[in-house]
Amino acid sequence: MKNNFIFFIFFILFLNMNGQESVIIQNLKSKLQFEKIDTVKIDLNLKIYNEYTLSKNDSSHTYFNNALDLAKTNFYKPQLAKKLYDLGINFENNYNYEFAISNFQKSVLIYEELKDASNIAKINNYIGYCYINLYAEDKAIEYYLKSLKGYKELNDDDGIAMNYNDIGNLYYDQGNFDDAKKYFQDALTIYEKLEDKEGIASSYTNLGNTLADGNEIDFGIDYFKQSIILQEEINDLEGIATNYNNLGDCYIQKKKYKIAQEYFVKALKIAEELKDDDLLAIVYLNMADVYGRWSNYDDVILTAQKSLSISQKTGKLDLQLDNLMLLANAYEAKGDASLALDYFKKHNKIKDSILGADKSKSVQLFNALNELEKTHYTIDELANKNEIAQLKYETEKKISYFLIISIVVFGFFLVLIFYQQAAKKKAYNLLEFRNYQINKMNAEIELQRDDLKSMNKTKDKFFSIIAHDLKNPFNSIQGFTELMIENNKSYDEEKRLKFLKIIKDSTNKASILLNNLLIWANSQSGNLTFTPQKIELVKHVMDVVSFLEIQAIKKEIDIYNNIDHNLSVNADVNMLNTILRNLISNAIKFTNAKGEIKILSTVKDKMVEICVKDNGVGMTEEEVDKLFSMDEKSTNVGTANEMGSGLGLILCKDFVEKHGGKIMVSSVKGQGSEFVFTIPLWSDEPEYLMDLSKLKA
Repeated sequence: MKNNFIFFIFFILFLNMNGQESVIIQNLKSKLQFEKIDTVKIDLNLKIYNEYTLSKNDSSHTYFNNALDLAKTNFYKPQLAKKLYDLGINFENNYNYEFAISNFQKSVLIYEELKDASNIAKINNYIGYCYINLYAEDKAIEYYLKSLKGYKELNDDDGIAMNYNDIGNLYYDQGNFDDAKKYFQDALTIYEKLEDKEGIASSYTNLGNTLADGNEIDFGIDYFKQSIILQEEINDLEGIATNYNNLGDCYIQKKKYKIAQEYFVKALKIAEELKDDDLLAIVYLNMADVYGRWSNYDDVILTAQKSLSISQKTGKLDLQLDNLMLLANAYEAKGDASLALDYFKKHNKIKDSILGADKSKSVQLFNALNELEKTHYTIDELANKNEIAQLKYETEKKISYFLIISIVVFGFFLVLIFYQQAAKKKAYNLLEFRNYQINKMNAEIELQRDDLKSMNKTKDKFFSIIAHDLKNPFNSIQGFTELMIENNKSYDEEKRLKFLKIIKDSTNKASILLNNLLIWANSQSGNLTFTPQKIELVKHVMDVVSFLEIQAIKKEIDIYNNIDHNLSVNADVNMLNTILRNLISNAIKFTNAKGEIKILSTVKDKMVEICVKDNGVGMTEEEVDKLFSMDEKSTNVGTANEMGSGLGLILCKDFVEKHGGKIMVSSVKGQGSEFVFTIPLWSDEPEYLMDLSKLKA
């Protein structure tokens, strides 16, 4: 009804302006006659075309052709296509869908010449929307599918989802819920990929309506609730209120009127905050329906009157019709036949006016579609003329190019032999390159095979350590524990204390070995985090020495911490601690009683060299070569019969290299050993810190 009223107002205005229209056109023609700039002439021709189009004067085609001729080069065609598109949008906004379609189609005609697929897809969607409003659903689906195809070729997910929703709505309005559900689901899939919460919520609502109206009420309720959750996240109050109203409708169908009314009250509260008259009228109507089902006729009358008052203000005849019927039924139930009859008459009067309007609209639609068929014929004719003009233009270009091409053909044949020779050389070079690639791949395969062998050796070493090195301390613990339990009374306090010390030493050895195994396993699997930070080196060394001090005291070994007090390094605390603990512990292990150990530092090229030096038993060159290898067991017994697994030094090497450093060993049998490793010096320069963060393996 609203669309008809607006159309009627435009019709009256055109009648009043009919006498002035020729003056407007004459002024435009006068300007056009003296205009020299092509772009302005195109604009004036389109304005005259627009004026003639509004009055349905066939002269409009002449001025459109003039504009098209002026825009025959691609430089002007985009301007003309955009102007026609803008005219179409203007007509659509003013509910003049017939003229909107005509301008949209002419715009598409030019965009097709320009191969502008994006604008073609967009405008085809607009044309589909216009046909929906003209109730030409077969034409609407035709253009929606054209738009969908265009957006798919462009890989434009937003455009694809938009068309899926439009097609879904078309099928939903037809009552074809199965096809509607399919297209809404396709739109939802895309919006989920795009993480578009607004689009997802809208799709949930569409699916909810489709399922609820298709007698799958419980599934519809689930979708409405999911939609509300997202709408609350994006603060879409109107969407929340709409879905509350939808849930109320569902529970009416399930005959759960109390729950339905609770949702209608929630919807009403939001609609009042938004001052949304359309939604208020619908919610009041639904609440009145529930009151009627409860036979609470006073509340029916109160809420239906509110809905009727709002729908009269907004001009919603369908809502007025439903409210008047509710009021007539309520007064009839209350025994007030006079008012019941009055509202029933009002109901029938509006019903008759709607039927009359529908008949009038049908005639208008029939005429509009006939006009569009004529427009289609005109557009096809324009397309043919334009194709002929384009063909003529292309032919002229071909003739011009022929002479140029003829000149260069001879030159082409001269260089052909050269290119053939070059092609042969290229093929030969390509063959050489392929051979190089194959050789490179073979070398990589060999490297991978070697890596696999190394990994198998590492695995065997790991199990060997578990099987052999852990067995001894646990056997000691088990054996001496059983002795103490079985012969407890036969041992004096001194003997028992001796056994407990052996158990404690075995426990410590097993604990140290297990700790190194755990660190090594984490390092090999890549689960060990690397977090470099500023560390005061002398303090950190002092902490490690304090931790190992008891071992040194037992052997009366002196440890000298000669680290520069001003030095700070950029290192991972746990890794540096493991490196120092293992190196100092090894020095204690292989230094005789009353020996000494020195810890020294120097700075070279932004790296700190840390040296752990002892005067212990030393090593042969062959023993040094085996220190960092997993291939064979390289541990020796310490000067006090201390045992080890050989993992400590392997961990040291791994952790030093993670810091971008190196570890070096020098030793003389019978004189002692020096273990030197490098670690980055702390620097406040951002570039250096950035580079260091990349050192993690």
